[in-house]
Amino acid sequence: MAKAIKAHRTGGPIVATCHPVTGRGRLLLLVCVGVALLVSACQTAAPFRPEDPQSLIGEWSGESTDPGGGIERWSGENVLTITRVEGNRVFGTLESWCGGGVSCAGAHTYRTRTIQGTLRGNELKIGPFDVVVDGVYMTGRRASPMWLGYVRLTKRPTGTPRTAGVPQPASKVPAPSSATGSLDGVYAGQVCYGPSPNNEPARCYRAEATVHDGKIVGEWHGRDDITVKLAGEVSTAGAVKVEMHAERADGTQFARANLSGTIQNGRLDANGAFLNGRTLSFSWTLKAPGGDAPRKRAGKP
Repeated sequence: MAKAIKAHRTGGPIVATCHPVTGRGRLLLLVCVGVALLVSACQTAAPFRPEDPQSLIGEWSGESTDPGGGIERWSGENVLTITRVEGNRVFGTLESWCGGGVSCAGAHTYRTRTIQGTLRGNELKIGPFDVVVDGVYMTGRRASPMWLGYVRLTKRPTGTPRTAGVPQPASKVPAPSSATGSLDGVYAGQVCYGPSPNNEPARCYRAEATVHDGKIVGEWHGRDDITVKLAGEVSTAGAVKVEMHAERADGTQFARANLSGTIQNGRLDANGAFLNGRTLSFSWTLKAPGGDAPRKRAGKP
């Protein structure tokens, strides 16, 4: 028996519901199927094609980082809206939500401005970005007043709500005092290194870090008067991005690594690598709920 399909939104993915119909409902069935296909098609972003510069027009959003003097730190979110392309000239607006990186002096800020740039083939230089456009992705460099960071933007599908996946300006949508309160606390456990390129064996040691108000911070002392420092961001959904490095007594830094992971059910698990390719991972559990200030912990990294 044929079934009629009805497409509708529930605030997230498109949901299709169906119910039996008789021969008198065949026409309705065809109409409903057509509507469902049309709505689905509207969710697909038109990819950029170098032979058609106008295909660059649209909204591109995503994350960027700020290296902060050689230490890659989380910077924030960007929405680049390309409004027109004239020859090789590109015009648009850029909205930036800075998450506290060096480029915004450690503050959480929102900024919008008009920008323009040039397009040569699939290489776009516009505002602070120097990127390569590949289909629905832009990847490349982001310049702050002092440093070069990294950016990755994705073209927003036509028909997706404007605010989907994009943080709102603090002046318009006040954030709760502790959006990640349920994740706050001191997490402790194993930090494990894989074998190094120069044949150092794999090893593990214990360490800990504090999650508080969307930030994760840790510091511990190791061998040879070395201090290991960890800092990063924790989303309300539990996504974790971490930068870790070692410091000598004279303040020089080395052994930088980046990790990403999740906090779920009182566990913090993250994986990453040092710049030389050596892998590392965290496998931590919640030691004390409701973290406040970062703590220091002795260890032997």
